[in-house]
Amino acid sequence: MKILNFLKKLLYIYLAYFFFKLSLLGIILPIIPWVPFLMISFMFLAGASRHFRKFIVNTKLYNKFLKSSVDKHPKVAAFFYEPV
Repeated sequence: MKILNFLKKLLYIYLAYFFFKLSLLGIILPIIPWVPFLMISFMFLAGASRHFRKFIVNTKLYNKFLKSSVDKHPKVAAFFYEPV
């Protein structure tokens, strides 16, 4: 069971990195929306561990750009605010 949890966390971190790169690409290219990819990246990081979840919720970037969007959607908000 520990191995499955480790692989799940590793997959979440890899997917967070992938979507973060897509959001950076979206900043450069105006045809790709960057905010949804950044939100997905943060969601995967939050799913990886409690430390990342606590860090993400306390960042200025999250509070400035994503908090209003996350609070509008209850399922997404539950993902960010529920303990791992």
